[in-house]
Amino acid sequence: MRPTACTESARPRTKTSAHSQAASPAIPPRLNSSDPDPEAVIRLSELAAALGRPFHGADVEVTGVAVDSRQIQPGDLFVAQPGERTDGIRFIPEARGRGAVAACSASPLPDFPTIVAPDPRGAVPRLAATLYGHPASRLRLVGITGTLGKTTTALLVQSALAASGVRVGVIGSLGVRHRGQVADTGMTTPDAPSIHRALRQMVDAGVTTAVMEVTSHGIALKRVAGLTFEVGALTNLVPDEHLDFHGTAEHYLHTKARFFDMLQPGAPLVVSRDDAHVSDLVAEAGIAEIRPVIGVSARGDPEADVGVSGLRCDGAGSVFALEIRRPLPLAEGGELAPTAIPLVLPVLGVHQVSNAAVAAVVALLAGGAPAGITESLAELAPIRRRMEMVHRSSPAVLDDTVGNPRSVDAVFATVRAIPHRSLRVAFGIRGARGPAINRRLAAALARAVRSVGSPVQLVVTASEDKAGARDRVRDEEREAVLAVLQEEGVAFSYEPALEAAVRRALEGAGEGDLVLLLGAQGMDGAAEIARRVLGTLSA
Repeated sequence: MRPTACTESARPRTKTSAHSQAASPAIPPRLNSSDPDPEAVIRLSELAAALGRPFHGADVEVTGVAVDSRQIQPGDLFVAQPGERTDGIRFIPEARGRGAVAACSASPLPDFPTIVAPDPRGAVPRLAATLYGHPASRLRLVGITGTLGKTTTALLVQSALAASGVRVGVIGSLGVRHRGQVADTGMTTPDAPSIHRALRQMVDAGVTTAVMEVTSHGIALKRVAGLTFEVGALTNLVPDEHLDFHGTAEHYLHTKARFFDMLQPGAPLVVSRDDAHVSDLVAEAGIAEIRPVIGVSARGDPEADVGVSGLRCDGAGSVFALEIRRPLPLAEGGELAPTAIPLVLPVLGVHQVSNAAVAAVVALLAGGAPAGITESLAELAPIRRRMEMVHRSSPAVLDDTVGNPRSVDAVFATVRAIPHRSLRVAFGIRGARGPAINRRLAAALARAVRSVGSPVQLVVTASEDKAGARDRVRDEEREAVLAVLQEEGVAFSYEPALEAAVRRALEGAGEGDLVLLLGAQGMDGAAEIARRVLGTLSA
């Protein structure tokens, strides 16, 4: 049966505030970069007409759209979104005090220009697209979704296209990136105003292709509504991810399936043939009946359209050939003939080979050249917190943002192939995601530690000194991790602060030892601490 969009009874379980779409009280950053702001001045009546909705009050000029009252800048239209805990209308006074000139809400507001829309959240993408002149229509959009590997895949696609002479930008967890500029957004898929503003900046800079990470949150919260992609990719699926938001694995998968409807008619979809959940979702949705579905296998599936052959992996990375076994449809028309492309990937991790293979195919379909793809992968710089070697000797230190049991397994599969005397691990509990995912992470960590076959010193931390409000570890999350490790009989020590945890993991480490810095956002500062400590020790 084809997955359907969520019904009223199956809405995401997250509690969103009216301040913003995030569940935390932290102020998400407004897109910030050194690029000049795109010219955006439009009358309220034009925005209302774009929605086909009435407006009340003066026909003022609008220069921005904001969904968080704390982000308001003078001239903005504030969208008063309803939340589970409160309604955005409560923040109208704050928005006006910060310079908002109008609002979009479900009902007219007295003495304040208002566009009346029954679904203010759903109106945001169209308002933003209209304000910035519909920049998406002037770009080739490439969408990357999946549970794991979105960031790596998106950056690999960007690098491959750039090396092929394509002017390309990317929007994802590492920010908005183009022309050497990087702007933080605070989210993998930012809010619609940030997306359309970034796309407009790209158009103004001469960019022709934009690569986007598309999360289930971005789909469910309508941040990417109205966008259509000329090439899409689905890296893998872990159904029990983000249960704090979706409530059930079924709802998560149904939300991911909505990405298929965002592809242009006939646009190719690149998928991993090595992931059973991906194959099941694609089959249930009947996608292959209406568009090309290109299966990529890094595990020797002979039926895959694209395969990996001659794979050799070591501590320096991987060498392999990408075999294009059948003609592939190009986004701009025509076909790519069967061929073999030699690739060198200087990034640790067998799982990164799968990401690189999918990325290479996506880049080829989106206008990349085989020579550019080979060149870009061979010269790839380490990707932050994705199997990143932050210190190479005395001891070696590897940093990875594991946030799922499958990620833990992938990291330790690589660790077992790296010669080392002893292993030390600083592991960060995953904050603001609930005890269930933390129990699964702890169980995976326990299995992985036992599989190493060498002494392991494990230090667990809640990163109380570094975690922001959006990633703060709750008591029940901490207790879930510690209880599972104790039940599994794994020796560990607990340090509440990240600084102390990293120092403890490094204490006494030397030649031949390997130190792992593992964990999601709460561990973001661990590599910097390690570099500082090791620099002090070697001075």
